[in-house]
Amino acid sequence: MAANPVLTSLRNRILEGESYATVSWSEELEQLYKNGIGLDEALQYLYFEKPSVIEFETWIEEKAAKLMVCNEDEKLVLTESDLHFFETNGYFVLKNAISKEDCMATQNIIWDFLEMDPDDSASWYKDHPEQKGLMVNFFDHPVLEKNRASARIKKAYEQLYQSEQIYKTIDKVSFNPPVTSKYSFKGSNLHWDVSLQLPIPFRLQGLIYLSDCGPLEGAFHCVPGFHRDINEWMSNVPTDKHPRDYALEMLKPIPIIGNTGDMVIWNQALPHCATANNGSKPRMVQYLTYFREGYKEQEKWI
Repeated sequence: MAANPVLTSLRNRILEGESYATVSWSEELEQLYKNGIGLDEALQYLYFEKPSVIEFETWIEEKAAKLMVCNEDEKLVLTESDLHFFETNGYFVLKNAISKEDCMATQNIIWDFLEMDPDDSASWYKDHPEQKGLMVNFFDHPVLEKNRASARIKKAYEQLYQSEQIYKTIDKVSFNPPVTSKYSFKGSNLHWDVSLQLPIPFRLQGLIYLSDCGPLEGAFHCVPGFHRDINEWMSNVPTDKHPRDYALEMLKPIPIIGNTGDMVIWNQALPHCATANNGSKPRMVQYLTYFREGYKEQEKWI
């Protein structure tokens, strides 16, 4: 059987160099996600195992065999009012995206993965090799995959994209413990996860609150409606300023709160950030989004 050209390209790009890639990075990433594999997980396997093309494909196939499929019978979950709110504000809170029971199960596997104790606050601040700031490189678990297979979440994304030709990502979880006199917030400032080369392509991002999250408990923040203003705003950025730095000076995000199991979905053109947790318990979230088939990033990074 002939080798998969996209997987071959990805393997060769990483192990042999950029000049050995034969398809675009977007196509390679799409192939990974469609097989239920996160980018970081694939890169670790390639860097440390240095597999042949056949070995890489076999690894992909074994991973894909565990992939859960969404129940396609879910009815529409967003009303016309919901869709109008999203169009106006660039974000939406999907209530009860997953159950509280599934949220607690997800919390438990994160505690176990990080080797921390929810009842021992001293353990929350231990270093872990797979934790970088707030982000935790934890992808491969049946509980995480069950959440990704939520038909309610998939249907919401289909409505927002106005398309059924979408595929889910395999993304990280986040662990944001309360700030203390000895521990300061490790997250990033207001930012975009996309190039600011205009026009910014339409793509959604999302996270699931695994516990109640109020405005002071590390809530997700964004600048509502900025997706409608960004073109004009970019044209008015002073020539001696980088737009990302200028955003920190000029834009004021607001907290988007949610209850256990709620999901925040936002347009990637919105500047956004996590915030310091001034609550009593760590804030945990699972990141999950869908891409439209054939999605491509802008070539130039600004």
